[in-house]
Formats: sequence, C-alpha cells, structure tokens
Amino acid sequence: MKCIYLLLMLLVSSSAFSQTDLFKHYTLHDSKLKSFQVHLLTSDSTAVKPLLVYLDGSGNFPIYYKTKSGKYSTSVPIDLKKYSKNYHIVLISKPSVPFKDSLQMSPSGRRFYPVSNNYTMLYSLDWRAETASKAINFFVKKLPVNKKKIVVMGYSEGSQVAPKVAVLNKKVTNIICIVGNALNHFYDFLINTRLDVIKNKISAEEGQKTIDSLYTDYEKIYADPLSTKKNWYGETYLKWSSFTRTTPLENMLKLKIPILYIAGGKDNNQTIIGMDYAKLEFLRQGKKNLTYKVYPNSNHYFQEEETKDGKTITVDRIDEVHQFAVDWLNTH
Repeated sequence: MKCIYLLLMLLVSSSAFSQTDLFKHYTLHDSKLKSFQVHLLTSDSTAVKPLLVYLDGSGNFPIYYKTKSGKYSTSVPIDLKKYSKNYHIVLISKPSVPFKDSLQMSPSGRRFYPVSNNYTMLYSLDWRAETASKAINFFVKKLPVNKKKIVVMGYSEGSQVAPKVAVLNKKVTNIICIVGNALNHFYDFLINTRLDVIKNKISAEEGQKTIDSLYTDYEKIYADPLSTKKNWYGETYLKWSSFTRTTPLENMLKLKIPILYIAGGKDNNQTIIGMDYAKLEFLRQGKKNLTYKVYPNSNHYFQEEETKDGKTITVDRIDEVHQFAVDWLNTH
C-alpha cells in the first residue's frame, strides 16, 4: 500500500511549492487522537463557500516534499489553487508528519521519511476518519461555510476513509471516492493471485501456496488487531485491521447522501473487480444514491497509453477526473 502511495506522489507536478505559502495552518487537539494539523486553502476566507476535505493516499510522507531536483511535489493530485476559488479546501497531515519537509535517502537509493512513534501508535482508519470529522466541525464554526455542500473527497486509501467520515459526521452532504477498494482490502491480494494463475503468470500450485500463506497472515493480524509492534507489508497490524474491520462498501450502504465512485479500468494497484461489486450491491438493495464512473483505459493514476503517429504516448487524465467530480457536485 505504501509503495502505491509513493508512486502516486511521484506523478504530481513539482510546481506545487508555490501553493504552500497560500495555506493557513491549524493544530487541533483531542485526548484520543492527540494533536493533529489541518491546512486550509481558500481564495477568500470571508466568502460563503462549500467545504471540501481532500484525503490523500497512504504512507507517512509530508503533504509537500522536496524532490531530487530541489523542487517540491505533493501527495494531493487535485489542482488545489483552481478549486479554492469556489471551495474552502482542507487537507490533514498524518500523525506527527509535518506539512512540508525534505525526504531522506537510504543507501540503496530509496527515498523515505522517518516513521515517528506517534505515527506508528495512531495511524488507522479510525484516526483518519475521526480527525477529518473533527476538522469539519472546526471549520464549520470558523468559516462562513455553505452547509448545503460539505464534501469529503478521497483518493486511493483516502477513498476508503471518506465513507467512514460521512458515517461519523452528519454534516457531510456528498462523498467522492476515487480508486479505492469497496470490499475488504485483503481480498484484493487474493483476487490478484487468482488472476495471476488465470493469466499463467504463476502456476496453480504456486497460486494456492500464496493464497494459503495470505490466509495465515490474515489470521495473525485479526488475532492481534491492536498491535503496533507487529507489521505486515510495512504497516502495523493496527493499521491493517482497522482498514479491514468494516469495508468501505458497508459504510457506503449506510449513507443516504450522494456518492460518486470513480475507478480506472486498468488499475493494477486497486483491482476494479472489487469496485464493480459496489454498483451491483447498490442495485440489489434498490439504493439510488451511487454514481459509478469508470475510465476504462486508465491506471491508478488516470494515465492512459495511446498510439499517435506510430508511437505510444502517455495521456494524463487526472485533471479531467477531478473536473468531472466537481461538475458532479454541482448537480448533486
């Protein structure tokens, strides 16, 4: 999961540094969640505007981080300055992770940011959802917010968090979930293994061995769900168990507010197979509040390969995706 997040951040424009000076920063306090930082970007803090809370993907990188070129990039792929004209936009830092900082380099050349003890002890679905809920309450009191439009938009892991925020906070009027799983995230590992067998990437025997090993790992995690000492795929048991205890789809189904769910048909990080099930379940239950939008040829970052003049080029559709989401908000 963390590697997915890091790849995403590499794709975002390094022109982001100029935006960092436009933010106002606040530290909120809670006995359970501890201190956490929220960041506001708005063209006019005195204007009545909708509130948009944007939840980025997984990992402990700062929201703005310095690249090898010395410029800054960001984990948030939406054009923040553009949409701050019509929205009060809020970002939330991970536990004890600064808004902006430089990364470190391992001997192998891998870039990383030091993992703090506070991050290890706190990072979970509950922490992310509850801090977002409290941020909404804070800014509704502090800013002239149009209470008819309070939006939570999540990308990748943030997509898993967004439905939970709306379950916790009834002020939320719309949620947008982009390339995040609908079912138990552990199920994706099982699906991908079965697909590797079908595609003859591995033998059936190898696939079953992997499946059996995954179930063994899952059993260990669920047997010790609060552990912050034990890790799997670079994250604590607490993190994994919290994100798989209740599925995003279960939280979506609890909601009556409009939901936009966006998928990439060629997403190699978040298989669309599980996401497709969300639409089916809403149909089965007769619920009408889900809009399901698929970009058939897009990967996890909404990049597509096209052939032009005999050459293969990469087309980036991430801005188009966010504009579609904002246009959807205007009609829902």
